Amino acid sequence: MNNLYIALSTHHLKYCEMIAEENKNGNNVVITSDYFDVNTERFDKVVFLKKTAYNQSDSIISKIKNIVDKTSAYKKALKEIDYLKDASKLNLFYSSLEDILSNYLFFNFSKNIQGIIIEDGVLNYYQHSLKDVSSFNFFLKKVIALSFGLRLNSYEGHTTGIDYEKVKYQLVREPRYAIRPEKSKNLPKEKRSLSNLNDNILIVGQEPYCSSFGKKVYMDKLIKLVQIIKKNKEFNNEKIIFYKPHRHGPRIEVKTIEQIFNNNTFQYVEEDISMEDLFFDKIKCKNIYTFDSSAVFSIFSDSPINIQNELNINVMPFHKSVLNMLFLKLNFTILSNDI
Repeated sequence: MNNLYIALSTHHLKYCEMIAEENKNGNNVVITSDYFDVNTERFDKVVFLKKTAYNQSDSIISKIKNIVDKTSAYKKALKEIDYLKDASKLNLFYSSLEDILSNYLFFNFSKNIQGIIIEDGVLNYYQHSLKDVSSFNFFLKKVIALSFGLRLNSYEGHTTGIDYEKVKYQLVREPRYAIRPEKSKNLPKEKRSLSNLNDNILIVGQEPYCSSFGKKVYMDKLIKLVQIIKKNKEFNNEKIIFYKPHRHGPRIEVKTIEQIFNNNTFQYVEEDISMEDLFFDKIKCKNIYTFDSSAVFSIFSDSPINIQNELNINVMPFHKSVLNMLFLKLNFTILSNDI
């Protein structure tokens, strides 16, 4: 069996490595960024994308340039896997049909392809379709993809593609909570060791909202979240405050936040590792705040049961409360709703 993996983030790459280990008797090919540290022993072929995996565009010009550069890298990668077109069976491990490469492979690469979805944050836990995607951004990607000879198809149903018959199943952390649980299986998990938590505070940033709503809106809501943190009766000046920005999205003026925590040690952590690795390997704190980041769901799911009971995870939905049902099931504290 031929297995083709699309790993466009560090955590997706880890999942792909674990899945490939389970499928070691097959022909395993991965497409991933050359910025990532790949365990090449897990794959029969590694195709590197000569382009940073993360989009930190802060203008329409930089956004267009990012899409052009990414599509150019995709085009070159496709030439290296052209031989797979004629495979009698081909499993495509991917996450979202919004991505140009995954979309092209799913719809236009081979008639013998079958899809297997790898969890993409919390996307697999609520209804999300093409109607929820910016029509301008999708049109822009479609035009740029076409200029490279790649067709970006409009899709029906959920953005993951789970509703298509040729999708066999999705691999997720919590199948019972996912959309289409009947087509959901357990995602391989890393065994995390964590025996205790400190009393510091982690704020998980979501800079992509700057692109969607503007930096001022994002900063206003972030300041409100920070003020809620400071008003908490457990807050004190001995706590270290960590702010981890999202890998995508424009960078913010972090001094504004740092000044609010002027009596605390404040650390802006922009390391090129996943939020999960950063938490379990370095930060290890009990108190976590965010708008609706999928990273807090990952941290909770990966934690041992005793640690799950100690975590104090607080969410303040940024725009829509589509994830509130999931957050409530996991006993997260919802600070505010659709502000």
